[in-house]
Amino acid sequence: MDGVCCPTCGCEKLTHYIGGVYECKLCGRYVDQFDLIPTEQFLEQDMSVEEIKGLIDDKLDMMLLFPEDKAALIDDIKKLRSRLIEVA
Repeated sequence: MDGVCCPTCGCEKLTHYIGGVYECKLCGRYVDQFDLIPTEQFLEQDMSVEEIKGLIDDKLDMMLLFPEDKAALIDDIKKLRSRLIEVA
C-alpha cells in the first residue's frame, strides 16, 4: 500500500491478509487497516537514539529484501540519520 506503513517497523510492504488486516513482509506482524500510519508520520514520531538506530538497521535489511525500493529506502535512511543527529 502506498503512503502507509507498519506501525512497528515502518515497512511499506504490506500484503492484504483477511478483511481489513494486512501482513507486514518485514516483521511479519498482522496489522489492522486502522492501525496503519502514514510513512512520513512514522519517520517524524518521537524516538530514542536506540530506536532510530534500530530503524536504520531495519531499512538496511529492507534494501536487501526489496532492491526495487532502494532509492526510497536511502531517502528514509538519510532522514533518520538527520533525526539521529538532532536527538544525540
